[in-house]
Amino acid sequence: MIRKIEINGFKSFDSVSLELNNFTLLAGRNSVGKTSVIQSVFAMFQDGDNPFRGEYMNIGNANELCNAIVGSDEIEFDLEYEHDGKTEKASKKITAEGTTAEGKIEEKVKVIYCSSERIGVKDTYEKYLGDEIVIGKNCEYVFDYLNVHDEEHIKDDFVYDTDSKLTFGGQVNFWLEKIMGYRVKAREIEKTEFIQVLYSNKNIAFEMRPKNIGTGVTYITEIIIAALACREGDLLIVENPEIHLHPSGQSELVEFLAFLAQSGVQVIVETHSDHIYNGIRKSICQDRIDCEKVCIYSFMQDENGCSIPVRIPVNEDGKALKKSEGFFDQIDKDLNVILGW
Repeated sequence: MIRKIEINGFKSFDSVSLELNNFTLLAGRNSVGKTSVIQSVFAMFQDGDNPFRGEYMNIGNANELCNAIVGSDEIEFDLEYEHDGKTEKASKKITAEGTTAEGKIEEKVKVIYCSSERIGVKDTYEKYLGDEIVIGKNCEYVFDYLNVHDEEHIKDDFVYDTDSKLTFGGQVNFWLEKIMGYRVKAREIEKTEFIQVLYSNKNIAFEMRPKNIGTGVTYITEIIIAALACREGDLLIVENPEIHLHPSGQSELVEFLAFLAQSGVQVIVETHSDHIYNGIRKSICQDRIDCEKVCIYSFMQDENGCSIPVRIPVNEDGKALKKSEGFFDQIDKDLNVILGW
């Protein structure tokens, strides 16, 4: 589990340090550094002279990514993480000439990434043709993963309801039905390299293609499959989980992610939704996750335009103990105008 990341000279960051936890929420206005934190983590998992080009991201080189506001000519990342009960460190320094690195976190922590550009609604989905099936950063292979692992027993720590089927597919459908009222089935189309996906619910006698139900059902299914593919100690990163989801679905999705975080998966969520924010506070209040296992950050900019993460502490009742300008306060501002206050 990554416990701390220090970011120096990268994009809009001058020099910042963030503590990370079992569940870390990154929130704030557009273009204030949320995604840059995730990219900083990815840079530690991508090898080569340019760690900004690789499996998780392809965003350029040091010349264009150094902080131009402060005139930085190098980028440095430092991580502290726990592995096998020990605290370890890893670091990278990147310049136009190349990269120097210490430590190998990529060999010790597995990352599953649900990007904001994850694949949407289709009639069929691609099979993964490699040796060991993966999720894909855009969740392009999640339904093949479900097809392959459907009947596999799932670890007890990842079983929320013991009355549900104790298999990978059984738990996927437990959560999907709990949140959206649907069940999903994925099956290989014979003599092709494609997977057919069908949905059902208790009110309809026949199975339905993804295109014939709400878009949000597919988007949340992808996150559920990807998240349940994690193991204890893995890192799950989800960008904008609120895409295409009604507020009630957003809140219940956070309950699911909080359950996994409490069970040992490290979860990092980047969001613009106050329903996601309130969802983790509700999960704390309902004892789904300990408040000590949650970090919430509001990202702002200083007078020069550099990004600053502001920690928002939350107590055991889910109450935020600090306010931050621009942090999910737009509804109050709008109501003040509407009501003439």
